[in-house]
Amino acid sequence: MLEVHRTGVNPLLVDLPQDPQGALAFLQELEKQAWALLMVATQAGKTIGVTANGLTNLGSLNTYVLAMFTDPASATVPLALYTRQMFYSFPLQRMYVQFPLVEGTTAYADLYRSVGFQQEGIMKKHQAIGGKRQDVVVFGLLRDDFDAWWAAHDPQLSL
Repeated sequence: MLEVHRTGVNPLLVDLPQDPQGALAFLQELEKQAWALLMVATQAGKTIGVTANGLTNLGSLNTYVLAMFTDPASATVPLALYTRQMFYSFPLQRMYVQFPLVEGTTAYADLYRSVGFQQEGIMKKHQAIGGKRQDVVVFGLLRDDFDAWWAAHDPQLSL
């Protein structure tokens, strides 16, 4: 996971502690949350991505997605499978993600759109990166919208 985190813009997407012990403690805290699910995506025996969730709100049935891939342009299947498993396993109503609008994150915007996430808005100057305030985009996916997306792509597995 730490190797994937160091790839491309991933450090801007998931704010992991730099030291391995701190990163491990962060992941252990994620595992303690309600409805926690961590997925490691591999291809030809090599890790190509990691997806997890955090900040699950049991009142609103929302969860925040944490995803990092070595090549987000080719990660539609792993993200779709993760999203499908989350909606299949838990009574979630919405999954969401937010990340800075900077060079390099366009591939993630395309990735989330590729599995049905929709852009919900932009938070102006929401995140500081290198001493400069950056806009942050928010994407969300409702259970019903994902079910429609999945049914169109693989009707045998629709919810």
